[in-house]
Amino acid sequence: MRAILLILLTCLMTSCLSATREREANCLAATIMDVWQTEQELTSAEQLWRTAHQARSERTAPDHDDSSGLSVRVADAPSIIGEAAARFEGFRLPAWRNQQDARLYQRMIDARVSHVQASKWYGLVARRVQTRIEEDEMLYPVLGMLATSTAIVLYPLVRWNVRSVLWDGSDPDADDDPVQRFCTARLEERHRSLVP
Repeated sequence: MRAILLILLTCLMTSCLSATREREANCLAATIMDVWQTEQELTSAEQLWRTAHQARSERTAPDHDDSSGLSVRVADAPSIIGEAAARFEGFRLPAWRNQQDARLYQRMIDARVSHVQASKWYGLVARRVQTRIEEDEMLYPVLGMLATSTAIVLYPLVRWNVRSVLWDGSDPDADDDPVQRFCTARLEERHRSLVP
């Protein structure tokens, strides 16, 4: 009777853990989409910035006139320098173009920061899912072997040992775990965006 009760308790524990694994797998899928979207936004922002920068460079490129390049006399140099200085002194990009360039540059920087953050969280969540899979590969055969005998009472000890080795003594299911908090917040945000 006790063995059946312990088997049921173990099955309940593993089903609760499978909900955690399902949440982390959904979080991984969401972060993969985040990385893809931020990469697309970064590519688009960089392309817009390059196009605007190239167009600005082409508009401001001076016309080259090679006909009188070496025929300037030394006596004419001060007046030529004065004219060139006066001409370039008044040269400024229109205010709207400077603001537009600043907005494009800021958009590119924001897209780069978003992509770095999404990539960071993708790496952390992917590592978490991979470690969970390794944990399952170690524990499920042991659970199957111990479930057929009264040695099932040793399963919590085996599980604790495996967890302490795989997770370096930290609890991945704790409420203050950063990956758990991120996944909870990310999935709530995703759920809110899907609900009209």
